[in-house]
Amino acid sequence: MRPFRVSDLKWTWGGDLALNHQGDLGYTSDNALRSFLQEVRTRLQSELYDWKLQPHIGASMVDLIGEPNNKETAELGRTKIIASLVKDDLVAASSISVKYMPVDQCHILYRITLTLPGATEQEIVDVSFLLDTEASEITFLDR
Repeated sequence: MRPFRVSDLKWTWGGDLALNHQGDLGYTSDNALRSFLQEVRTRLQSELYDWKLQPHIGASMVDLIGEPNNKETAELGRTKIIASLVKDDLVAASSISVKYMPVDQCHILYRITLTLPGATEQEIVDVSFLLDTEASEITFLDR
């Protein structure tokens, strides 16, 4: 049995706990893809030590606040993304591709391509988000 993950509970995209149609806490166990994507998003939006049960999973993209929008900053973000996603073997480093592009003075667009863990075929998932380095806000551009 795998350990409890923050993705076991269903969250709204805004970060609030989601309730099911009966008013009870929602769970993601009924949809493996949703659970996986939620875990990825949780890690990207979190800082280290945000989660008591898993204090080491956050990407800490907040560290990029105030940094210049240049290749070095984008590479640091790429490194943080990969480090966060390989923790606890969520995905293998070899199954992650992170590309980035500056959008303007304070925004970097990241596109992450992941091969789903345990997939029998090559199942690919894309997660794209815009990082605001002034406010450290992440805006997901998919689903």
